[in-house]
Amino acid sequence: MLLDNTSFENLYYEYSDRLCNYASHYLSDRAMAGDIVQDAYIHLWEKYKGKESEEWHPLLFTMVRNRCIDRLRHLEFSGTRAFVTPLSEVCEDRLYHSDFHSDSKTIYGELSAQISNVLDRLPEKCREVFVMSRFRGMKNREIASSLGISEKAVEKHISRALRVFKEELHKSGYLGHDLRLLLLFLLSA
Repeated sequence: MLLDNTSFENLYYEYSDRLCNYASHYLSDRAMAGDIVQDAYIHLWEKYKGKESEEWHPLLFTMVRNRCIDRLRHLEFSGTRAFVTPLSEVCEDRLYHSDFHSDSKTIYGELSAQISNVLDRLPEKCREVFVMSRFRGMKNREIASSLGISEKAVEKHISRALRVFKEELHKSGYLGHDLRLLLLFLLSA
């Protein structure tokens, strides 16, 4: 679909509320969520006007998610976090709140199955470290202390797990290219 005035308007009317709700999942401030959504639409228009794509809304959701995470990091760094969801909670929940397509149950099922398959292939300690890091939001030093290993060992386990995920997802024809990229991004954060 060509991104022209009509298709852009349709995208706005069809997805702006969903995008605001999606951003509000990350941020407790509805006005801030609205600002981020507007910024994503502006960026989409400025960068992709006149270009073709099968679907534009997955890109919009990705832009909004990335901007929310950037805003959370900025607020966390500046110490202004009273009105936003802590970043560790966002990280814990992020794989379970995908709204990129109307058939999100199917996508959730595909992602869950793919994650489970790859996790099952990891060595036990590597899997344990990865789950603590990516799904429980624990810091490397907390994991090291909890498991009685060095922080360097934690980093190596996480790197190994990410490498296995990347290899398996690239080999897999099970997920589409966009979902593989999304999943890799989510797990790498």
